[in-house]
Order: sequence, then C-alpha cells, then structure tokens
Amino acid sequence: MTGRLSTAIRVLAIAAVAAGLWWFIRAMDFATLGRAFLSAKLWPLALAGALNAIPLWCKALAWRFMLAPRHHVSTLRLFRLHIATCAASAIAPARAGEVLRVWSLKRRDGVPIADTAAVAVAEKLLDGITIVVFVAPLPWLIDDLPTWIATAIALCAAVALAAFLGLVIAIGYVDRRPTTAPPSWLRRFLAGMHILRSPRRLLATMGVLFVVWATDLGMVMAVLYAVDIHVPIAAGVLILFTLNLTIAIPSTPAQVGALEVGALAAIDILGVNHEAGLAFALLYHAVQVIPLVIAGLLLELRLVLGRDLDERSEPGAPEPGAPRPP
Repeated sequence: MTGRLSTAIRVLAIAAVAAGLWWFIRAMDFATLGRAFLSAKLWPLALAGALNAIPLWCKALAWRFMLAPRHHVSTLRLFRLHIATCAASAIAPARAGEVLRVWSLKRRDGVPIADTAAVAVAEKLLDGITIVVFVAPLPWLIDDLPTWIATAIALCAAVALAAFLGLVIAIGYVDRRPTTAPPSWLRRFLAGMHILRSPRRLLATMGVLFVVWATDLGMVMAVLYAVDIHVPIAAGVLILFTLNLTIAIPSTPAQVGALEVGALAAIDILGVNHEAGLAFALLYHAVQVIPLVIAGLLLELRLVLGRDLDERSEPGAPEPGAPRPP
C-alpha cells in the first residue's frame, strides 16, 4: 500500500511539473531563449559551480554534528558520501541516493539504519526551519508580493514547528519511559535524534545550514548576473524559496523540470521575461548537477552506480574488512 501511495504521489508530482512547464513555455520565443544562452557570461557560471562545493561540505559537517557523539565519521568521508548520494539521486528517480547513504554508513562505518534515518529526518527538519527563517522577511522586502508566497512561508513554518515540537515531545516521552525490553525500531529512531537533546550541537548545525542557504543564494545571484537579469538580493531569495518549494516532493531524476517550474514562478512574479528566466533556471540547474555527477562518479563510481550494493547483497559476500577469497 505504501509503495502504491508513493508511486501515485510521484506520478501526480510529475504531472504537475509537466503542466507547470507547459504553462510557462507555451508562448515562449525559443530564438530569444537561444540568444540568452549564447550571451551568458562564463565567469559567473564558473563562480557558481565553484561555490557549489561549500554547501556540500557544510552538509557533511552538519551530518558529523548530528551523528556525534554516538558515531564518529570524518567530515571528509561524509563529504564524499554526500556527493555520491546527490549524484545517485540525480541519475535515478525519487532521490534513490538516500538508500545508498543508509547502506554505506551501515556497511562501512557501522552506523545503524535507525540512526541514519533519524539524522536524515533531522537534517530535513532543520533545513526546513532554517530556510523559513531565511525567507521570512520576503513579504516586507518585495512590494506587491502575491499572498500565496506569504501563505506558503507561513504553512512551511507551521509544518516545521509542529514536526519539531512533536519530535521533542516524543523524545521526552521515551526518555521518561525506560524499558527493559529490547528497544523497538521507533525507540532506536528517536534515540538517534539526540541532536534535539543538545542545544549546543543543534545551534551549531543550524548555523552551518544557514551558510548552506547563504551560499545557495550567492549561486542564484551569480547565474542571474550571467544571463543579464539584474534584480535585488531579495528577488534572489524569492527564487531560492520557490524553486526549493517545487523540488520538495521527489519526482524526476535530478528534479528536472520541477526546479525550472519553481524558478519560473518567481521570475513571473518579478516581471522578468520568461526566456531569460528559463535560461537562468537551466544554467543554475546545470552548474549544480553536472559537476556533482562527475565528482560522484570519480570519487565513488561503484557506490553511485549501485554496484557496491549489489556485490555486498550477494549470498556469501564477505563483510567489510574481511579478507576476500583468492
């Protein structure tokens, strides 16, 4: 039933992306789009591609904070794993790279699945909270902003706050009700949320995630400049919010189409022509995904392609660190 539901949600998401793309490009002048591509400045695109390494490193650092003190995995190792995870998710649909992250941390570093799942959920939750704080001033910074933007920000804030409080209450309840029975998966999962018990590490993690969003904003502004779209920083924040809103639900590999719809929605609000907006969206998407896939394949080829997973899943496959038969 769960599989059918997730498939149905993904199909609906893809249909919504297709409808959104049609809406924005139905009257587009593709000759003008081509000129926007050909006239794009290269150095801001190179700068955006270079900046992309900072969020990846920061995400790895956040994971190190959230895994500690139970599990000590180096930031460099998590950095490589995060690149491989993102590369695999760009190649396969529904962010399949997350499965590889779970498997790799268990097999290579001994991190239980419940702990990895807990950290993954905590990261999404804290990511959501930080971007809501990041974009909260938008209604006061941009005149005549559509009401749905403020509504979307308020709704995201409500969902994130409810999830945060719900987890804090659940963790507190489990802590107050110790048991001598073997812990259930849910108890192990909530135990893996120990980041919520440590205000110091929680604030450090959120600080790192703020750097992620600030760097992402820098990338947005660089690519906008590359295609001669000159807008204030607040407009870049709006674009960052809408494109992340549309890629929140997994749909296509690398979120192809979904990111473009989100960017074009903000471009439309800002009154920028759609041809320049689509050129921005495609180039921003490219500088994020293409270097990531190349780096992932170079650093963790077998993991990205799932070959490590297939090999270890074979009956009789040796455990990590065990000598292989001659």
